[in-house]
Amino acid sequence: MTTAVATHEDVDAYIAAAAPGRQEALRAIRRDCLDLLPGFTEEIRHGMPTYVRDGEPELSFASQKQHLSLYVQREDVLDRHRDELAHLDVGRSCIRYRRVEQIDHDLVRTMLTETATPRQA
Repeated sequence: MTTAVATHEDVDAYIAAAAPGRQEALRAIRRDCLDLLPGFTEEIRHGMPTYVRDGEPELSFASQKQHLSLYVQREDVLDRHRDELAHLDVGRSCIRYRRVEQIDHDLVRTMLTETATPRQA
């Protein structure tokens, strides 16, 4: 059995297709990405909004069936905040929020700012 992934032309369409109770949280995350990730391009990759620098995806977000996900590809950034995220379901690069109220937008903005900082050589 295969699962079809909904495809959207742009991030506006992606957010509009999300559950109404999640749309404002998605808009807030997007607004922060656009404000705090200068030099990144906004694309739809793998069916979700993705922020790309120099051809490499560094951050994505998604509205899944059971949760909202924030994918932080910079392992150093995510690792720095694991203690603050301990009450959530956190994977290698994914933070899963079962309820929009769990999103700490200040912490998300901090991680975005750190993601925008070039990696140390």
